[in-house]
Order: sequence, then C-alpha cells, then structure tokens
Amino acid sequence: MKEIEELEKLVDKLIEGYKKMKSENERLWEELNSAVERVERLEREKKELELILESHRKSLNTLVTKLQKFLSMTTGQELVWDEEEGEHQTG
Repeated sequence: MKEIEELEKLVDKLIEGYKKMKSENERLWEELNSAVERVERLEREKKELELILESHRKSLNTLVTKLQKFLSMTTGQELVWDEEEGEHQTG
C-alpha cells in the first residue's frame, strides 16, 4: 500500500510539473508571438522610412541641380555636384 501512495505522490508531482511547464510554455509562446509582431511592425516602419528617405533624397538632388543651373547662369560658371562626397566643385 505504501508503494501505491508513493507512486500516487510521484504521479501528482509529475502532473504538477507538467502544468507548470505547460503554463510557462504558453507564456513563452505569447512572448515570442509578441516579439514577432513587433519585428514585423518595425520592418514595416523601416520600409516606410526608407521610402520617405529616398523621396527626400531625390527631391534634394533635384533642388541641387536646379540651384547649380541657376548659379551657373548667374555666375557664368558651371558647378558640378559630387553626390558621393556631398560637395560641389567649380567646373
């Protein structure tokens, strides 16, 4: 009879351990899903910012070109914009 009681206690401990692990597993899955959603949201935001940045870069390049043309007309010298260096050179 004592062996049956010990076996019952052991089974109860196993069941309790299983419940705790199941609860922990569910919590970890919720955290993982939340993290995945956050990563996806941040990736969307990053893509939007990249598009805005590209649009602004194109606008700035257009403005620089127009400014160069204006300055070359007013000074009689052509300015060349070095896009990589971010500097202008008198041509």
